[in-house]
Formats: sequence, structure tokens, C-alpha cells
Amino acid sequence: MKLSIIIPIYNVEKYIEKCIKSLLDNDLDVSEYEIIVVDDESPDNSLNIVKELANQYSNIKIISQKNKGLGGARNTGISNSKGEYVLFLDSDDWYLNNTLKNLISIADKYNLEILEFAAQGITSNGGISFHFFNSTNQNVLSGVAYYNTIRYLNSACNKLYKRNFLVNNNLFFLEKIFIEDFEFNTRVFFKAKRVMATDYLVAQFLQSENSITRNNDISKKEKVINDFIQIIQITNDLYLKEVNSKDRELKLFFEERISFLVSTLFFQLLKYKTSYTYKKKIKKQLEQKGLLITDIIIYDKNKDLFRKIIIKNFFLFKIVQPIYNIIY
Repeated sequence: MKLSIIIPIYNVEKYIEKCIKSLLDNDLDVSEYEIIVVDDESPDNSLNIVKELANQYSNIKIISQKNKGLGGARNTGISNSKGEYVLFLDSDDWYLNNTLKNLISIADKYNLEILEFAAQGITSNGGISFHFFNSTNQNVLSGVAYYNTIRYLNSACNKLYKRNFLVNNNLFFLEKIFIEDFEFNTRVFFKAKRVMATDYLVAQFLQSENSITRNNDISKKEKVINDFIQIIQITNDLYLKEVNSKDRELKLFFEERISFLVSTLFFQLLKYKTSYTYKKKIKKQLEQKGLLITDIIIYDKNKDLFRKIIIKNFFLFKIVQPIYNIIY
């Protein structure tokens, strides 16, 4: 078994058939790969749609569980997988035809723990909202060196992972938390020694209006904010525990990751149109925990500009927020 593709399902009856059929319309033999669909207690008709497909294709495996969120569903998939490699695919996304064999051959040739591949964002009307790609020109790097020089998409869905590498290093997702991919990949790339990128286009991601960053559910937004703070804490704890202050490469990796998280948190607070008083409360909370890291340059130029101008001059939120509220 060369490959396990893990797909969590929850309220995705509109998308799941297209997602799975994109895997079936591919170039690996049925015996070479398995599609593990993890039913995370989905309340709609998603499970029945998958069952109909499973009756036709022997490599579709269904696991039902009590709701554990996206991260928990992926963990169940990892624990029950048999493939040499693992792919994570969200149920509203899909792969391009005849792309899997080439991915596997690259990973095999270079004995990779992680292979990052190109992906596109697709709008609801079929337009391309982004085209992400990297290339290491067939050079293999450590995970930390890769991030410090190449960077990566924070998603777990445009990367092929070696299963034994994940399992042997206890690299599983946090459960019932948003932005789990960011936290997961921080630990994964910290551990990885053999990473490569190819500009080979494999995946297309639907940019849904129900994405948490586009959703107006107040309770979800509050959870996002709390999850950000939790992940900043977890990342900082790992940094303090594992990194020698003289290791410049690791310091750069972790400090940039934390600085990015802090800046993204305050950018979300701007997008969520929170009050200045609330932003100050979050700022104080981070300061008290020693987590307000804002002096480190961020590779994302827009986030770095936001860090230098707005966060470092915090009073400017009083001016910027009303303007943002009018425009958006």
C-alpha cells in the first residue's frame, strides 16, 4: 500500500462526491492506495453518499466516530492508515486527474518525509483566487531550513507526508481547535530532515464562504481568538523547551512563527471589528504570559507591515478600526 488519503466529513453532502471521485479518477492502481473517510458524526447525508461509492470501490474505507473536529478526524485516519505515505484532503477540495503516481515517485526517489506540491484556490464561480507553488530544484532540505529559506503554505493539504515519520515522532493534530494545520506543521517541520518542494500542480481548494475567516458566527470567532492564544502558548513552550539560544536557525524558525501568529491574531481582531478595549485586553493577556512577540520580522510582507505600523503603534487601532468598519 503506497498511499492513504484521509478525508474527514461533516456537513459536506454538496461536495464529497466530487472530492472522492477526483481520487478515483487517478493513475494509481486500486491496490496501491486507500481512501479513508472519517465520518465525524456528520448530521447530513454525507455518510450515505460515501457508502454508495464504497459499494462500488473496494479501496474506500469508512470510519465513524464521535465528533472530534477536523484534527481528531485526521488523527483517526492516521491511526488506521496502511499506506507508506499520507495525504490529507478536505471534503470540499479535490485533486487534478492523474497526479498521484508522480507525487509518489518523487517522494520515493528522494526518500522524503515531506513533499510540498502546488495548489490553487478556487472561488465558488470557478475562478482562481491564488496559485501557490514552491520548488527546491530537487534539493532536499531539513524542515527548519526549508521554512527559513523557502517557506511553506500553512495548509496540511498540499503536502505528502511519510506515515512512519508522523507516527514514530508522535506527530498528530490537536483536536477540536481551529488553525490546527499551522500548529501541526510547526512541529512537523521542526522534526523533519528530508523535505522537498515541487511546482507540480495537484490540488484545488474551494474558497468557501463558510470558512471561519469569512463566517459571521460570533461564538466561532471567539473560539478562533482563544485558539490563537492557545497555539501561541504551545508554540512558545515548544521553543523554550527544545531550542538552544545559540542555534540561530531554530531561533529564526520559532520566533518568526510566533511573531506571525501574534500579528495574525490582531489582524483577525481588526477583521472581526472588535473594540479597542477588547484588543487592549488581548494585548495585556499576551504580555502577562510573555507572548507578545512583535519585534521579529515576518516573511509575509503585508503582515510584517501591519506588525511594524499598527501593532507596534497600538493606538493606531483607534484610527484604523473605524475606517475598516466603514469600508468593509
